[in-house]
Amino acid sequence: MFAPPELEKIHPLGKSPIVSILAPGSTEELVLAESSFIVQYLCDHFAQRTGLVPKRYKAGQEGVAGGETEEWLRYQYFLNFSEASLMPNMLISLVLSSK
Repeated sequence: MFAPPELEKIHPLGKSPIVSILAPGSTEELVLAESSFIVQYLCDHFAQRTGLVPKRYKAGQEGVAGGETEEWLRYQYFLNFSEASLMPNMLISLVLSSK
């Protein structure tokens, strides 16, 4: 509703922030919106073996529900906590404290 026309050309909803990625061998850009999705996508595809993203499964438990490592579960929790639980409280605080 408030997006400038230039942003609506990139993303149909005029969302911001956005990231566009040109995958190797592709001619079409992939446009990502929503900050938590952008972070998760970048971590899934570019942070492997960097230590940023913990190992997902315990040895021999790959693909099994409940086979995830405690570190990966904590990582997922905090990745989603920031938008699901923290952000609404921060927004309310910002609105109520503004003059």
